[in-house]
Amino acid sequence: MAKLLAVWLHGTKVATVEEDRRRRLHLRYTNDAKERFQLGTPLLSLTLPLNDQQFGNGVVRPFLDGLLPEGDPRRAIADDLSLRADDTFGLISALGRDCAGALVIQPYDHLPPPVPTTATAEPLDEETLAELVANLRNAPLGVGDRVRISLAGVQEKLLLTRRTDGGWGRPIEGTPSTHILKPEIRGYPHSVENEAFCMRLALNLGLPAAEVKTTKVVSRQLIVVTRFDRIVDSAGVVERVHQEDFCQATGTPPSRKYQEDGGPSLRRLAAILQSVDPASLEGLLRMVAVHVVVGNGDAHAKNFSLLHESSGAIRLAPMYDLMSTLVYGDDRLAMCIDDVRRTDRVSAARIINEATSWGMPRHRAVDIVEHLLDAIPNAADQAAADTPGLPSNLREVVADQLNTLRSKSA
Repeated sequence: MAKLLAVWLHGTKVATVEEDRRRRLHLRYTNDAKERFQLGTPLLSLTLPLNDQQFGNGVVRPFLDGLLPEGDPRRAIADDLSLRADDTFGLISALGRDCAGALVIQPYDHLPPPVPTTATAEPLDEETLAELVANLRNAPLGVGDRVRISLAGVQEKLLLTRRTDGGWGRPIEGTPSTHILKPEIRGYPHSVENEAFCMRLALNLGLPAAEVKTTKVVSRQLIVVTRFDRIVDSAGVVERVHQEDFCQATGTPPSRKYQEDGGPSLRRLAAILQSVDPASLEGLLRMVAVHVVVGNGDAHAKNFSLLHESSGAIRLAPMYDLMSTLVYGDDRLAMCIDDVRRTDRVSAARIINEATSWGMPRHRAVDIVEHLLDAIPNAADQAAADTPGLPSNLREVVADQLNTLRSKSA
């Protein structure tokens, strides 16, 4: 007997996911989806356009794996749920009531998901919040008996809901999470200040980026990231905004998110944007330049995403997970820039060459890169002033990267 899940999007049961006896996954769109949305629309993903066909395991599994945690968090959650870490169907069945984007995935016979609201979050006191943060290694994301949520990535993080009274709540029983709390990464000192500074630098440059704050729970420093795939009104009603990362958009398993492992290149990302939203190409160029300026070599295909708006429009998502890896001695690039594989060896000319390989006119690429580099010093000064405890070596990395970008020739 095949097992079956329902996939809900904007209040409509749009698809079913089936696992057969050989553990292969299949997805088929519902009649309701075909009646409500235009055929051919990339409803769930660019790899899953709305049509009458049944999609097979080679496309469905990477898409669902892209919604799930990776590495140690995935193994810890699987152990807690008495599942195998490679049981994609079992994990998404258990955790799919609140995923990245707008999807709700749950057993087929469950009642339709309720209207998403922060009002159903369970209020948290300081003591319980401290316990959740302290226990993230054993209970990643804050998953528990009544909290079944999912978010990709390997870093420790806690998903919470900001209530209308300003307090934190646990996203129980399918309540949408609105914020991501990430403690300092073990072995990477000042990672909270690092990410806060880099994200603020991007915002100061006028780039779309997730809003961040820092806080302390007991003695542990955390960065608080506002989810850009959630829109919350004054009454606490939540609109989930659908998104997919570029691994999902290319049918790439998360294990291959780095280009050197067979993952997508910047040129492939650009080709996708050229087909769905050419205006986003300039945004991609600005993002790439900022990643180089701060020395972020971990900008892989899962750290770039597409937003699917309810109108059907698709655009490049804001920046997220932006931090300097170069400050910790890691100079590798997750995606090559004009065939350069080291963060600290990229010149402005190389970035411009990369952009022209996407089809962007050279004069426009030059204007964008030069304008951004001119704005970096003031943006960095402001970001540093807004980030107490920022180590001086991170400012030095940015200064060195800026000098390299301006001075090295192709």
